Amino acid sequence: MSRLGKTEKTIFTIAVLVLLLFSYFLYDDSLLFPKSNNSQLDLIGSVATSQNDVRRKNLDTFSWLPANREDQIFDNDSIYTGERSEAQIRLQDGTIIRISPNSLITLNMKNGQMMLDLRYGNLVGDITKGTALKIKSGEKEFNLDGSGKIEFKKSHSGNVDLRLLSGDLNYQDKKERKVLQKSQPVAVSQQGMKPLVKPTIELQTPNNTVFVRENPDDAMPFAWRGNGNITRFEMEVSPNGQFDHVAVLKETAEGKTDVVEPLEPGPYFWRVKAYDKNGTVGFSEIRQMTLAHLDAPVITSPTTDARFQMEIETNDPSQLAISTEVRWSAAPLLKSYHWQISRDEQFSAIVKEGNAGVQSILTPRLATGTYWVRVSGATTDKKNSAWSASVPFTVQVTAKKEPIPDRPELIAKDIKFRLPRPEERRPASEMAPKLEWKPVAKTRGYRVQVSKDLNFQTPQTYDVPNTETLWSQVEKGQHYYRVYAVSPKGQLSPPSDIGHINVDDMRPILTVPQLMEPFNNMSIFLQTQQEPFIWLEWKKVAGATGYTVEVSNTEDFSRILYTSTMPTNRFLIKSKIPLGKIYWRVRAEAQGDSPSQWADKREFTVYHQKNETFVK
Repeated sequence: MSRLGKTEKTIFTIAVLVLLLFSYFLYDDSLLFPKSNNSQLDLIGSVATSQNDVRRKNLDTFSWLPANREDQIFDNDSIYTGERSEAQIRLQDGTIIRISPNSLITLNMKNGQMMLDLRYGNLVGDITKGTALKIKSGEKEFNLDGSGKIEFKKSHSGNVDLRLLSGDLNYQDKKERKVLQKSQPVAVSQQGMKPLVKPTIELQTPNNTVFVRENPDDAMPFAWRGNGNITRFEMEVSPNGQFDHVAVLKETAEGKTDVVEPLEPGPYFWRVKAYDKNGTVGFSEIRQMTLAHLDAPVITSPTTDARFQMEIETNDPSQLAISTEVRWSAAPLLKSYHWQISRDEQFSAIVKEGNAGVQSILTPRLATGTYWVRVSGATTDKKNSAWSASVPFTVQVTAKKEPIPDRPELIAKDIKFRLPRPEERRPASEMAPKLEWKPVAKTRGYRVQVSKDLNFQTPQTYDVPNTETLWSQVEKGQHYYRVYAVSPKGQLSPPSDIGHINVDDMRPILTVPQLMEPFNNMSIFLQTQQEPFIWLEWKKVAGATGYTVEVSNTEDFSRILYTSTMPTNRFLIKSKIPLGKIYWRVRAEAQGDSPSQWADKREFTVYHQKNETFVK
């Protein structure tokens, strides 16, 4: 940076001097506002105190000058105080006049008596004993005498209110003289001096009213009745009883208003101010009110995406459903509730809905699936809250599988039994082997299997309700048996251990018949299928009283075409039989004895002369 030149130094020096000069003017403005020539005016007092914007003007000047402390006040001087400004004037007789903010007053002497012309605003005067003070308001004048402190209020409408703060003072106009009472302010107007009657307000909205808002801007109505010549009302709402913070201010010319401004829920205070045509203010009592918002209920159970799983013992699919509990919390104002359960989040497929007077319900029986539930509340005067947040939950119900019973335990695993002779007489229980086992819990019965082979490929099967049975179809030889427990729904337990039955037959044993005709694997051609006339023949067996023959078209004789028991050793097939292979067998019978074993089966093939094709 280059050094300042001679010209720049000169400019800088002049700027500093100008700054110092104006700083001095801020400290002492007597050069800017020279004192008027007051040598020809009567001195009536001085400025005792001056705070902020206080100004003074002489009768013979047009400009307002700052009024500083100790400035002299002359006859017909006017004093003005701005906003948040005050001044005190000390008169020659010692009277102190306090001028409030936003006031204008003129002081002059009339016939040796001080006259105050209060244009507007407020002032307080300390009147010493023996001093008479004349007050002028427009064309109206009145006198004050005595000693004490008095407050003057004058609005732009022109009326003056007098209030005695302390001491004893009299007031007098041309008509009357009265003592000013401390408890009764006086209104001075062009019509004379009358006791000041402030407007009064009677609140009609009850104290401690609870306003419930369904929406943040729902109107809260307030009402009152005003007495007096009232021009307007101001209704105030504050969070505290001191009204140092006003949350809502409503101006109206009617005795009612609606508050629609958004407010936080909670307690509030409210009051009404009434203004009459003279600017006099009357205050109502302070009342309380409470604002409550109808918050939606909050579902506490089920939780979001909760799962309810259960197994039910049933064979009916319609019974695969369960109920669950729904609980919620809500504001004390809500006294009844409406609930909905839906298949979808938009609640377009509502499964069930209903009303409740408590904060819980038991849902209807719900089948497997995902559901949504929501709740809304209502007050006693039928104001409804919003719906709660919808909560999804899942139900899963399955048929409970019946437990498999325990395997039975055989009491006797190795049974030896002798078939009685015909001449022997035994109880029925001794005519067949007795099979027994221990009971199994939760069963409806038992299944018994008896087999000639250890693998139980073609067993005899019996269902019995008890834990024992007689094997009535007893046969000679070695047999095997086992037992299953059967559940109430028909499920079988694992089988018991395998038991053995050894049957010894002491009766005469019949020999197996010897088959003769037709020869084994013989082919037979028929003229007609209606009456084949095929003879079956075998040799007689000693001791046999008859024979049983079986004819089948299956090798294992699972489907019998003919069976017959006869005393002779021949059997004629006369009825129609199918073409193809035919199997037959015979056993000997003896009255009172066991039959013989079956003879080894034989087979023959039947053809028809018109169709010699083999047909199975």
